[in-house]
Amino acid sequence: MVASLRRVSRSTYLVAGFGLLALSFALVVIVQLTKSEDPPPTVAIENPGGAAPAADTTRVATGLQNPRGVAVLPDGRLVVVEAGNGIETSDRALETGRVSVFEDMNDDGDYDDPGEIEPIISQIPSYNTLTQFGTGHDEVGGVGDIVWLDDRRLLLTRDDPSQGYVADGSASGINVVELDIESGLGRNLIIRNATMNALAWDRAAEILYVVESGANRLIAVTMDGTIRVVAEFDELERGQQAVPAGVAIDPTTGDVLVALFSGQIGDYFGSVLSFWPGDARVVRVDPTTGRQTDAITGLTTAVDVAVDEAGNVFVVELTSTWPSARMPRDFDLFDPDAAPDPGGYARASGSVTLYPAGDGEPVVLANQLDQPTNITLSDDALYISLGQGTPGRMVNGPTGSTLITGELHRIALDEILE
Repeated sequence: MVASLRRVSRSTYLVAGFGLLALSFALVVIVQLTKSEDPPPTVAIENPGGAAPAADTTRVATGLQNPRGVAVLPDGRLVVVEAGNGIETSDRALETGRVSVFEDMNDDGDYDDPGEIEPIISQIPSYNTLTQFGTGHDEVGGVGDIVWLDDRRLLLTRDDPSQGYVADGSASGINVVELDIESGLGRNLIIRNATMNALAWDRAAEILYVVESGANRLIAVTMDGTIRVVAEFDELERGQQAVPAGVAIDPTTGDVLVALFSGQIGDYFGSVLSFWPGDARVVRVDPTTGRQTDAITGLTTAVDVAVDEAGNVFVVELTSTWPSARMPRDFDLFDPDAAPDPGGYARASGSVTLYPAGDGEPVVLANQLDQPTNITLSDDALYISLGQGTPGRMVNGPTGSTLITGELHRIALDEILE
């Protein structure tokens, strides 16, 4: 989720981020990669807090079902991933995950008109972490992030627990798969045993960077499927898992930036907290040595990160407030009369912040977003995927009860980055 950063046309990098499973649930506990020497000291930027938004967001698509990664094609069309509604079903015809091409046919600035969304693949399985793993959150998983490779090929993450595990312990349904924009899904590039949240494509080197949230790990993958572990992330201040959720490549330095979401606090006066506000961060990772340094600290739920050609960093937070109560595992997510529970994270409290290259002050570009998961950067705009959770479920928010609705928003960056 995210994001997801996408540089197209003039850029040599394609980067992205976000999948959902282990934002609140880590599958594997590992230790950090041993380093031969400590990195030089750095001064991390602190989160600016509640600054006023500097840009208006424009809704360009609504009625989506858990939109995740977005790829911007050279001709301006979008390829958008929707994880689906998370319902458990044995009937493939009822599965709702899909990958579609979005094209603004009438040039009205949105994709809500008939014929403007054309699925490439559909009926992809999805699941909800509440019912599948008892995470205490209304989080939908399935297909997630996506990156564009060339004229017709893309790579995307896929997470399907229903496929079970192969004999060596690897999950056969957790993979990065190639997608042909005309013919659909192709070969598996890699199969893993921990959820892969985000992808970043280094076009010049033809290397794919992947963060595995369930293993607190950053890996590099070549197009022949060779895997190299770049870095592993230690527990954060209060013992919670780091949970890498977004990844991007900084073209000015070659560093890989990773958004660490922050996992559960296991024992908070006898209860479990989803996260601790202020512990999330963005770290810089040297892709050769694996050395890590803090880039941005003091975040609440860093779920995706993007970097432009000038080195400006964009960070999206799923929520910026204290965690709400976790949901019981037997909560009926599809009961229209169920209480309007927010789903473990406060609604309409997400944000997108710009951290200018150099010494510029951070700028909040958008706030009060309803659980944003991915950001995608094109040459002149930032796309934000919103509305995590069971589509159509009633939730409570700052302005009263409302329905969860998946949307795609756009922020024009021309004037902001002048």
